[in-house]
Amino acid sequence: MLAIQSILAPLALAGIFDFGERPLGTEANRQASAFLAAEGSRLGYEVDRLPFKCIRWEEGPAAIYRGEAQVKAFSGPFSPAFDRWCDAVAVSSTQQLKRTKCKDKIVFLRGEIAKEPLMPLEYPFYFPDAHREIYALLDEREPAAIVAVTGKNPISGQAPFPLFNDAGLKIPNAYIDEASMAQILATKGKIRLRIDSKTFPETGEQVVIRKKAAGASKGKILIFAHMDSAYGTPGALDNAAGTAVLLAAMGRLKDYAGPYDLEFVPFNGEDSPMVKGQLAYLAEYGKETGRIKLGINIDAAGAKGSKTAVSAYNLDDDRLAWLDAEIARFPQMERGPEWVESDHSIFVFRGVPCLALTSSTLREEVMALTHTPRDTIDLVDRALLVEATEFIVRVVNDF
Repeated sequence: MLAIQSILAPLALAGIFDFGERPLGTEANRQASAFLAAEGSRLGYEVDRLPFKCIRWEEGPAAIYRGEAQVKAFSGPFSPAFDRWCDAVAVSSTQQLKRTKCKDKIVFLRGEIAKEPLMPLEYPFYFPDAHREIYALLDEREPAAIVAVTGKNPISGQAPFPLFNDAGLKIPNAYIDEASMAQILATKGKIRLRIDSKTFPETGEQVVIRKKAAGASKGKILIFAHMDSAYGTPGALDNAAGTAVLLAAMGRLKDYAGPYDLEFVPFNGEDSPMVKGQLAYLAEYGKETGRIKLGINIDAAGAKGSKTAVSAYNLDDDRLAWLDAEIARFPQMERGPEWVESDHSIFVFRGVPCLALTSSTLREEVMALTHTPRDTIDLVDRALLVEATEFIVRVVNDF
């Protein structure tokens, strides 16, 4: 990857881009965590390193065979391996799943039941009842394996997208598109599904970088950006760019002498179904949630051709007026709509006042790039990250 200094100067600390793909549990992820901890120490901050256990996934090829047909499939993230000939059924709704005999069969989920990625089983921060029902029915119906038939969805850059991204799901699963499903339906007989997929126990850590207030503390300001990536992507916009801003803000605020404790948290696990870093942080610091006077999240910011959209949560009218005045100082920033698909939701749902910085083209363009090989450093606008850093520094100093 190109040296960060040539792309993001003067964000000289933003070497997170150099680690490339860095999912939870990988060596690149551990090296990135160590780099962030070292930068915090170098700048004179207190650094906590919270270890955790996690799972690493190794994807292999997947395929479906029926008669003379062979169709390429994709292994579901964290799926167990599978290679069997089975009878198959297809269902498109929860009602149909309730009345279909699935035991020891390959179940094709398509249509309404496969319209959006499912949250991981018992995801600790958000788990819709509709998703809970699908998991419960699959557990009850005992299929041998699942093949999801998916296409495009606004919250995923992958097409087809994996219906499941779940380290806790024990049912082998894969996914294909509708064209592949048509090939399968054009033949008859039993179906062989082969999934080459492995998981390994691994370790990781959550880094927390802290600075105490000058004098009696009035609470703390929490600045955070997830540093991990999904599998199969260099994760430049999602979220090396946000971590670069976090690092640059750390450098600018190392001599902060204001009334708030500062906490910089490169969350490790936002792009993982295990969210191990977030859980490690909450286990250690969750009791201090009431002390957070402002949380600032940076995720998917800095896309070329966009502005930086700042959304606000749990701020009173006076603070909103103050925020609008701060935003007005920066030509490439604007107030943006609320969105929930990032770590700020952990704190927003607990009533913490928060800001979230992202690209103004998040819905229209950026989400279509995230979690794909196309999310590369050439999509990042250095000037937007510099401005986002300046904005955060000003907000912290003026708060």
